[in-house]
Amino acid sequence: MTKLLRKTSIIKYYLAAIVLTLIVNPTANAKELVIGFTYDIPPYIIKDATSGMEIDIVRDALKHKGHTFKPKQYSYAELASVIQKDGLDAAAAVQKSDDGTFYSDNFIWFKNYAFTRKGTDITINSIYDLKGKSIVAWQNAYKDLGPEFEALFSPEVKEPYMAKYKEIPVQQNQVEMFWKGEADVIVIDESILLWFTKHSTTKNAKVSNLVYHDIFGDKTKFRVSFKDSKMRDDFNAGLKHIREKGIYQKIMDKYLK
Repeated sequence: MTKLLRKTSIIKYYLAAIVLTLIVNPTANAKELVIGFTYDIPPYIIKDATSGMEIDIVRDALKHKGHTFKPKQYSYAELASVIQKDGLDAAAAVQKSDDGTFYSDNFIWFKNYAFTRKGTDITINSIYDLKGKSIVAWQNAYKDLGPEFEALFSPEVKEPYMAKYKEIPVQQNQVEMFWKGEADVIVIDESILLWFTKHSTTKNAKVSNLVYHDIFGDKTKFRVSFKDSKMRDDFNAGLKHIREKGIYQKIMDKYLK
């Protein structure tokens, strides 16, 4: 009986020690994750996914619970399936779907506009107003900007105005074409345009020379998909923390101001 009591006391001691460790050190169960990101898209992802808004937000949100990660880059089309196919722990900047993974709160967004340069006096109040204007957009933009845009600018459209519409694979080149006057309108995410404009050496490439035409509706919001629900919860807690402490806004300002 004495031995049984002694054994029970020892077990209670170790359980208490474990609980105390978790209270004193909430990062005791910290893990290093492998997370899928898209290929570089400044200012969201820069220098082989070592910096950028997405990288910094994910890093600081996970750090709240002591977690770290290694990035692995894919095309955007591949991201939705990297947890299932490659066994990754998470995939960043994806849309929520019913695929058996666990989705975080929204953590980043894209906001697309049609932009013109000051002095061109171009009126754009709707997607239809783009028809017939010289336009540069990103590759496959016609798939991403809704059915009305696709109906006007899909490659299947054979109307004469399509000769003035170009989709450019490299977005830095897209921005340079716009500032060099090779197109009157650029269709692009605001943050990407601001980034490349600030880093451009092209004459008149200035943020102050931009005219916004808000014709594409709300922001497109993205989440992080996790293989494990507990890790998703830890990320959400960290995301809330960095927003409340102003860390999130400092990250945005670092890349956009």
